[in-house]
Amino acid sequence: MMDGAASWGERLKWARARLAEQGVEDASSRLRWLAAHLLSCGLLDIERHAAAIPAPEQARDFTDGVERLAAGEPVQYVIGETDFMGLRIRCDRRALIPRPETELLVHYAAEVLQTLPGRPVVVDVGTGTGCIACALALRVPRARVRATDVSPQALALARENAQALGATVAFTQADLLEGQTPASVDLVVSNPPYVASPDCQQLPAHVRDFEPHLALDGGTDGMQIISRLVSEAARVIVPAGWLIMEIGEDQASAIQEILCPKNLFNLEALQSDYAGRVRLALARRGRS
Repeated sequence: MMDGAASWGERLKWARARLAEQGVEDASSRLRWLAAHLLSCGLLDIERHAAAIPAPEQARDFTDGVERLAAGEPVQYVIGETDFMGLRIRCDRRALIPRPETELLVHYAAEVLQTLPGRPVVVDVGTGTGCIACALALRVPRARVRATDVSPQALALARENAQALGATVAFTQADLLEGQTPASVDLVVSNPPYVASPDCQQLPAHVRDFEPHLALDGGTDGMQIISRLVSEAARVIVPAGWLIMEIGEDQASAIQEILCPKNLFNLEALQSDYAGRVRLALARRGRS
């Protein structure tokens, strides 16, 4: 443990050793996030503060944060926020931490919305932190953005984010697309639960032990929530409207079977993430 006169540089050295004891992966990066948050500076500016002695409150918060990291808690929960498409998104254990691949979902969804006339209606299903809905509302202000989640705790967090960001989103507690009027939605977007139930216990500890199980577990084969979503989307999406969703990296074949004319959809594209793994499905509702 560090005494009160220890500098930021000394504290970071101690913290790296503490996390190494616990086998925490990518410890240096996590500690830089924590320090930058407490110093209100960029990740590249931390070294400028190495010789400075933190204020007592900063020192206490840093030590508390290090212990939370040592226990395996994700750094985004420890500092209470993350960056998503240049937006500061509040995050805690009420909702899944936004991932980089979900930024791609927003990118394609915004592209689709830009092609639609008037004030298109988009519903973000399973909104979690609200990152998707807020990003779309800010990128395409003329769109009417709705968001649903079955978890009241997640919805409370999403509302906090929308208010902080000045994003206009209508939030509703609902199971998937429950309560949406038939043939009334131009675009449905979702990052649904898609981890197979037996695989949930095999997830990395920082995911398995801290992030909400409800947002991860996709049923026995990982496709149960997705299958329900496709069925409900066919009911609420207008003819030629769009469904864009995130999928598991091993679900490309299964999603091609589900997003088919028999289920009133035509699969338009499968898109890969930054690592080259297929992670997004883009489909359009048939006209009949």
